[in-house]
Amino acid sequence: MKLYFWLPLFLLLAACSDDSPKVNAQWGTPEYIATEFFHALYNEKDLNKAKQLCTKDYADLMESYGTVRQVGRTLMNMSFDQVDIRVNRSGGNLREQYDNRADITLLLTGQHDGKQVDELRVVEMVKDGSRWVVQAVKVDKFASSAR
Repeated sequence: MKLYFWLPLFLLLAACSDDSPKVNAQWGTPEYIATEFFHALYNEKDLNKAKQLCTKDYADLMESYGTVRQVGRTLMNMSFDQVDIRVNRSGGNLREQYDNRADITLLLTGQHDGKQVDELRVVEMVKDGSRWVVQAVKVDKFASSAR
């Protein structure tokens, strides 16, 4: 009888679980938006959501690739089955911000075809009105996957 009492409670808690990414940055900051951008691309596989976090020019460039897979594989030069995105807090500058521009360094760690993949990307952010948007993503020229 006690099990019948607890079962609906467990189902309710499971239904209320949060599927949003665990972001190690404050909401609305350039770090947060950059992390949300990669989460939309690689975990949610939602090109439209990622484009909403970009400048119009960068969104148009992403649209020209057609699919989220092509954007990730060709434009970003990375492929993941699932990825953990963290603001790189090691080393010197976490963020280089000058007025309405910021460069955010992100560490992407995940799996692709059963192999561990670690990538570092610098995201160029600009302020569009009152919100931060992605202007470009720089490929780490020292990364093993950079071609």
